[in-house]
Amino acid sequence: MSSQFQRKTPQPTPGHSYDYSQVADDDPVILTDDLMDTEHEKAVEKAHQQREEEEVWRKKAAKEEEEQRKKVAEEEAACQ
Repeated sequence: MSSQFQRKTPQPTPGHSYDYSQVADDDPVILTDDLMDTEHEKAVEKAHQQREEEEVWRKKAAKEEEEQRKKVAEEEAACQ
């Protein structure tokens, strides 16, 4: 009889065994590139602010133009 005992199922090597009881139960952390997100948000905010400023400028110009038309119409009516 052989002096060595032969196992029928393969056994894991000690270097490859894992103790899953030590794994944390915390939620996974998703790493993102916040710098790119922040730069994008700043660019979007700047574009939005610029559009708002342009709209204010257009309204002001339209109001001034309307006032000028009224003034010219009043002067023409006064001359007749």
